[in-house]
Amino acid sequence: MSDLQSKLDQVKANETWLEKIKRYIPGYDGYVNRDNSRELDTQLRTKLANKLEENKTKLKNIVLTLSGDGKLLETGDLEKLEKKNENAIAKFKSAARGYSGLFDVTKINESKLNQIYEFDYNLFSYVENLNKGFDDLESKARAKEDLKNYISEMSQSLDDLLKKFDEREAILRD
Repeated sequence: MSDLQSKLDQVKANETWLEKIKRYIPGYDGYVNRDNSRELDTQLRTKLANKLEENKTKLKNIVLTLSGDGKLLETGDLEKLEKKNENAIAKFKSAARGYSGLFDVTKINESKLNQIYEFDYNLFSYVENLNKGFDDLESKARAKEDLKNYISEMSQSLDDLLKKFDEREAILRD
């Protein structure tokens, strides 16, 4: 949470004098903080999606390597892996912002937004490990190693990431 708070403090420090004056309006300060938290979380998920986007190039390189080695039939599993990666990217980009409008029945408070931000921030280790796995997969393809088991492991890792990300919805619903 300290990471989110430090980012919110940075946003506050860069406000214009008019925005600073508006914060004295009762209720406005909390509203702006929640909106800034939502925006920071959106930016964080975009970074995660961009990290996963890097794997697209790696997968294309692997397909090129395999097809150059005459192993075009082995690329079918890579297509499934690519679709799972695309699914993860789409989930990160389209996930709920934790938004609650003025007249919504269910309100999302600041502590819940902080919890969502922390959850998303902790997904960085999952994504970093996935990217390392794709790097290893690309290296193994160049070394002409059998990729079947390794592709299966990567597929399971992507499934695990998607399951973990689904826990985010449970946090929003509670």
